[in-house]
Amino acid sequence: MIASDTAANETRQMFVETAARLFAAQATREVINEFEKGTWPAELWRQVEEAGLPWAAVSEEAGGAGGNIGDLMAVLREAGRYAVPLPLAETGLGAMVAAQAGLTPPAGPLALVIGDAGSTVRIAGGKVTGSARRVAFASVSGHFVVVAPGDSGAAVAVVPRGVVKIEAKRGQTGEPYDDVKFEGAAAGAVAAAPVTPERMLELAALARANQMSGAADRVLAITTQYAKERVQFGRSISTFQAIQHMLAELATYVAVVSAAARTAARDAEEGDGSFSVMAAKTQAGEAAHKICAIAHQSMGAMGFTYEHVLHHYTRRLWVWRRDYGSESWWGAKLGRALAEAGPDALWPSLTASRIAA
Repeated sequence: MIASDTAANETRQMFVETAARLFAAQATREVINEFEKGTWPAELWRQVEEAGLPWAAVSEEAGGAGGNIGDLMAVLREAGRYAVPLPLAETGLGAMVAAQAGLTPPAGPLALVIGDAGSTVRIAGGKVTGSARRVAFASVSGHFVVVAPGDSGAAVAVVPRGVVKIEAKRGQTGEPYDDVKFEGAAAGAVAAAPVTPERMLELAALARANQMSGAADRVLAITTQYAKERVQFGRSISTFQAIQHMLAELATYVAVVSAAARTAARDAEEGDGSFSVMAAKTQAGEAAHKICAIAHQSMGAMGFTYEHVLHHYTRRLWVWRRDYGSESWWGAKLGRALAEAGPDALWPSLTASRIAA
């Protein structure tokens, strides 16, 4: 067991080191800004593909990197830390679920569509019907991975972009958040899904929570460094008690997001982890606007300029709060689940995670 854990830790460390090194060198401010203007970062994607990062959670037998959901979440934390303008979460999850369903994950960037209870998307007779709003990176992806109700239970379909109608839109980050209409689009492949649409939504929320954790870490680092360097009235503003209080509060919120995201990733890796996932997305969303507000207030006018990098992270935190369920949506869902389970379920739910012990 110890040897197995050691090997798993070494594998994850390899993923993290590879991702951090690649993102630091290639996901530059210029690349991010150019993507917001409509230029696809082809070289960055090529290197990410070569490193196998989008397929971190796909088995080697299916052509992946041989990791698991925890490895993918570790990669996504690094992606958030560098504001990587690529559909890594969507491609990683889409490739994982397609491979688990026995399908061959297509090469290239993937968009993810989830036909949960609030969606019209359905899979029947080898075709996908319905529409979806705010599909991240739809217009720059080669295929869609759709998880939705099928002919007999949940199904997963891989749909080429060419048979789908896309109304291109951009979100607050400048990244594509497109509206998609399937209208009986013929799927390239269909299989029984290894997860329900509801579970797929949880995994997507988990991915965003981990990206938010990475971005929050970088916001704290940027703000702290600025406070050390900015001189006012003859001394660094980091020596002012008011600024110190703000930085301490900022660090507290960042630590909450990090702990929640990492705990949820570990619980999802080791079992269901639904409670931790719901809690993590709720915590990340609630903390995100406070993190952004404190960072911008601490940095003053400089933090609001386009030339500074802070907005690459704060804008993503604002957008990712809403993706795959807001904090109010997940908080209400978590509350309902606990209420239905009864009072005896609360303490076991809070202490079920191995990290909580």
